[in-house]
Amino acid sequence: MGYWKGGTVSVFGYGGGIIPRFSEVASMFPESKEFHTLRVQPPAGMHYTTKMLRQLSDSWSKWGSGLIAFHGQTGNIMFIGSTSENTQHFFNEINEYGFDLGGAGPCVRTAMSCVGSARCEQSCANEQKIHRMLVNDFIDDMHRPALPYKFKFKVSGCPNDCMNSIQRADFAVIGTWRDDMKVDQAEVQNFVKSKGRKYVIDSVVARCPTKALSLND
Repeated sequence: MGYWKGGTVSVFGYGGGIIPRFSEVASMFPESKEFHTLRVQPPAGMHYTTKMLRQLSDSWSKWGSGLIAFHGQTGNIMFIGSTSENTQHFFNEINEYGFDLGGAGPCVRTAMSCVGSARCEQSCANEQKIHRMLVNDFIDDMHRPALPYKFKFKVSGCPNDCMNSIQRADFAVIGTWRDDMKVDQAEVQNFVKSKGRKYVIDSVVARCPTKALSLND
């Protein structure tokens, strides 16, 4: 309705990670009095087990509204709808089994990385390791906002840039192939034999954006 106002809500030892929402019409709608959002960092590559998802869902049903968004545009798991009183309780519970708050405000924001080599043959880098190293190095700047403006890292394992690093990050990490092309000549010959030269030239060779491919007789 446009009747939200800001404020300050935090957990012990942190200066960010929570988006405060206080209602200006709480007298008419008591349930809307407080509806804060907690930003929680996802695992690198956004890998979850069903156990992890169940833990998060149960904890949020216990301490919040039960409304969760996977994921915000910065990459956070968004736990939407908590009171000031329950915010600390929820954080304590999820922190005990390994989750931590993300960034909010003028700070280093939560990093994102693609699924990478875990499932994608295009991967040219160790996305999850890069993501983890960035988080470990800048975690203090994430939890205690001290910058003039927000700053974002995003990690894509190849130039396809599935994380939209170029578009949405201040510091884009993109994996790039640094070696000669690797070609299985026997497999190429089998492919040409099964599809025909014209198909391979039209559908593979001609579509290479850097014209790096050719087909010999």
